Amino acid sequence: MPLMKMKISAFKGMRFFNRPGFSKIAIIIVIVVIAYMDNNFGFWKDQNRVIISDVYSYYAYLPVTFIYHDIDLEKLENGFYYGDQLITWPKQTPIGKKIIITSMGMSYLYFPFFIVAHWLSPALGYPASGYSPPYRFALILSSFVYLIIGLIFLRKLMLKYFSENITGVILLILPLATNMLWYTVVESPMSHVYNFALISVFLYLTDRWHEDKTMLQTVFLGLISGLVALIRPTNILILLVFVFWDVKTWKEFTGRIVLFFNKWKHIVVMMIAFFLVWIPQLLYWKMQAGQYFYFSYPDDQGFFFGNPQILGTLFSWRKGWLLYTPVMIFAFLGLPVLWKSYRKFFFPVVIFMAVNIYVLSSWWDWWFGGGFGLRAYIDMYGLMALPMAAFLTWTIHRKRVVKYALITVFVLVTLRSTFHFAQYHYGAIHWVAMTKEAYLDSFWRIRPSENFKNLIREPDYDLARKGIYKYADEKENNKSEKE
Repeated sequence: MPLMKMKISAFKGMRFFNRPGFSKIAIIIVIVVIAYMDNNFGFWKDQNRVIISDVYSYYAYLPVTFIYHDIDLEKLENGFYYGDQLITWPKQTPIGKKIIITSMGMSYLYFPFFIVAHWLSPALGYPASGYSPPYRFALILSSFVYLIIGLIFLRKLMLKYFSENITGVILLILPLATNMLWYTVVESPMSHVYNFALISVFLYLTDRWHEDKTMLQTVFLGLISGLVALIRPTNILILLVFVFWDVKTWKEFTGRIVLFFNKWKHIVVMMIAFFLVWIPQLLYWKMQAGQYFYFSYPDDQGFFFGNPQILGTLFSWRKGWLLYTPVMIFAFLGLPVLWKSYRKFFFPVVIFMAVNIYVLSSWWDWWFGGGFGLRAYIDMYGLMALPMAAFLTWTIHRKRVVKYALITVFVLVTLRSTFHFAQYHYGAIHWVAMTKEAYLDSFWRIRPSENFKNLIREPDYDLARKGIYKYADEKENNKSEKE
């Protein structure tokens, strides 16, 4: 009997250690929640969903190349259509050809899912047009898959420095309690979740590279950073993280420069891998615009580095990141904790975050068009997970009263962030025209009031292209006064 009890006890112990930790359970919860929401919404059934807005341009490379065989866009009818299907809004280049305004990085990531949908569409009874339900479903699925990949690699990185429970909490908050949820479930094929995933993988590989500088890791770092930059060129700033990772002092920074000189072969290989990703894009620009590097966005869109709208991107009623995704405030509160307890993360996080905020807030359309919150910041959520985890770790080691007070605030702010998702879905938060009055009017409402439409104010896009930021109705009022 004693021997049998020992065997049973040992067996139970093995089962205990084989149980998935909370961080794995967190990812499983995310998978279940996102799958349920995707199935419940069923946006792939609606031809006016999924392939919309910027996605038209991101995606256009695939159907025009593999289905319509018209990479020159010469067969477009009325400039934008094949038949009644809107394809993209092309730009006329200096040599008289048409060009897709966005780069082709997103098409790289869509490609495996696009090919499967293309093979299956006829068998499922749908036209192999590139725009029928199987293609829309494939794009939604791609966002889902890349999100999970990003969470898996972020988990690998965080478990090295933070506890199982803290990691699990972060893995729940980022995809379910921030505006990333909207761009996973509703506007799935937008670039932000994909870049979150790639940057999370990049962070994991960066940490590995600085410990064990293998050539294989170097190649992957080059390929991923090249792809991140190809999807959104401003995200080339992620290389700052690679440079400053685990740099704690000025002396260590000078040592890092020496290291790069000593490992020059690795750096050259990384640059070559980065460049390889860009070759198809450079050839396309050369073919359509006559030059290898070409600004394909409309000529009246650009940056105003002398007039960055930093406060607007962070706190404005219109689209303030920390107003509509307030849980990310705790990432900022975690920066002092990084300095004190996780110094290896401090400089890469702070330097990248500061430069990235400055660059994004200098874009002429600093609110980045219609959308939920300041969507451009979603790309760096993997990096922001580090100071947020540091803050939570610091919190749980405080005195009981302080700990429970901070945890209560954290939970309430997280719930507020989640509530914003429902408000945006039902129209109580406008995609671009929010004001203080509109926000307060909707504060406790999940749906807009009857007076809501009288409280919102559209931005003046014509003036914004000149770096002047006013409301559209101010121009009309000025005209009326002159008349």
